Amino acid sequence: MKTLTRALTCLPPGLAIAFLAASCTIPSQARPGDRNPLAPDPLQRQPVSYYEAQLVELPLRVRSYDLSGRDRRIPIVVREMHVVHDDVRDEILVIDSDNNRNHMWSIDAYDFTLHWRTPIEKRVDFTPLPTRNYIFLMNNDGEYQAYDRQSSPRQGESRLVSKGRFAGDTFPSAHPASNDTHLFVPATNSNSVRGLSMIGNARGVGPESWAFPPAGTGGVGGNTFMQINIQPAADRETVVFVNNNHRLYMVDAQTGEYRADPYLEAQSRTRPTIADDLVFVGSDRGVLYAWQKSGQSAWIADIENGVPYGDIFVEDRWVFVRTLEVYDREVPTDDGRGKRIRADVRPGKLMAFQYRLIDVKDDRPVYDLVDGNPATPHVKEPMWTEPDVGQQVLMVADGRVYILYEKNEEFLSEREKAKLRDQGRIVTKRDELRTVSRTLKVLDVNTGRLARPEWQLNLMDFAFVCGSMKTRDRAIYLATRDGYVFKVYAGKPRSTAGGK
Repeated sequence: MKTLTRALTCLPPGLAIAFLAASCTIPSQARPGDRNPLAPDPLQRQPVSYYEAQLVELPLRVRSYDLSGRDRRIPIVVREMHVVHDDVRDEILVIDSDNNRNHMWSIDAYDFTLHWRTPIEKRVDFTPLPTRNYIFLMNNDGEYQAYDRQSSPRQGESRLVSKGRFAGDTFPSAHPASNDTHLFVPATNSNSVRGLSMIGNARGVGPESWAFPPAGTGGVGGNTFMQINIQPAADRETVVFVNNNHRLYMVDAQTGEYRADPYLEAQSRTRPTIADDLVFVGSDRGVLYAWQKSGQSAWIADIENGVPYGDIFVEDRWVFVRTLEVYDREVPTDDGRGKRIRADVRPGKLMAFQYRLIDVKDDRPVYDLVDGNPATPHVKEPMWTEPDVGQQVLMVADGRVYILYEKNEEFLSEREKAKLRDQGRIVTKRDELRTVSRTLKVLDVNTGRLARPEWQLNLMDFAFVCGSMKTRDRAIYLATRDGYVFKVYAGKPRSTAGGK
């Protein structure tokens, strides 16, 4: 294993996402509004059958929801789609644009009934944060809006419960996280994580709120606590986050009590992921870690000549992670008279790892990383790899892995961006991008090869695509700009939430 002696320079997003040239079974018929933020919003709609026909080749069932309704001529325009899986319920959150106003919809993820639809104050650049009673919309300035999640007092319309800034003027240094009882906000102004209780009210006020590390301590266990720049991950029991001091902190989600802080030996470019009672995180040391919540190591995977980055997908004891290749690049010296070597990174591979549990008599089971190449026993290699082209793993089901290959590019001038921000058309970073290609492939999870030639679909007509990392919901969710939401899923859907 190799330790980098200097900070590596991360590639710009445009370079980390390469173009995928692939043949598709259905030619693209997307309207310009689906690809170009400058184009006017769609004023006409395709019938739902037009979109369903593009999904029919998948070995999955299809459900759909029409936000606009059959009798409406001008479609409701979809701006965002998010899927929530938690202990409360599994639901689809859609944010629209309708008559120059934005609304948020809550749609049941299984029977596709409407929980509620409510006007929102404004769109924000963080994804919605669900707790048991509220849905929070928060921006990077620390402003929040809280909407009633459970009740619909006015026949299908939720209500704004609270808005403003939390006590102490919390300014996030990274995207917050949430569970059913708390918001977890990495705070710039105190270099801490604030656990804001949502048990009694939506203002984060109450004895259950906490800060880690506690105010005035400046660190934990003799280690200086620095700023947090990557979103934490949380379940009901635990919140985990990477600190700039190269440690992964595990904290009790209800009390903020310290549990463990395993050392990563370098910075991390991955958001921690909690799955299967393990915590997964990467390190620029060239390692992918799986930790137990006690802080004990479950397994370690070496990344040959690379570093993990981006999101980590875990399902059925399969772990998928993208990597950056480390290489030496010649750069001019400071005086411009010569050249020197500098460590840099470029797109590497998507790696598929698999692990298992080994029963030990009269003791706890042992986690073991499966070796993808037994011919080299000194290194446990991935089961398979493919070039990193910015792909996103959406779902594992029935021995197949569903992967989205998408290329986006920046094309707007700063003047054009400012104009669209004033119109409310640009809020998130994704709003600034133009989609060049969007393809779904279904691969054999054991080999990484295309399962069948026809399972390679052009999804340019679907502006929003996201997957599920939950055993109870083997599904992919899609939405079109002109007001349709689709779910393609394997097996019989469950009607109740679960998990930890």
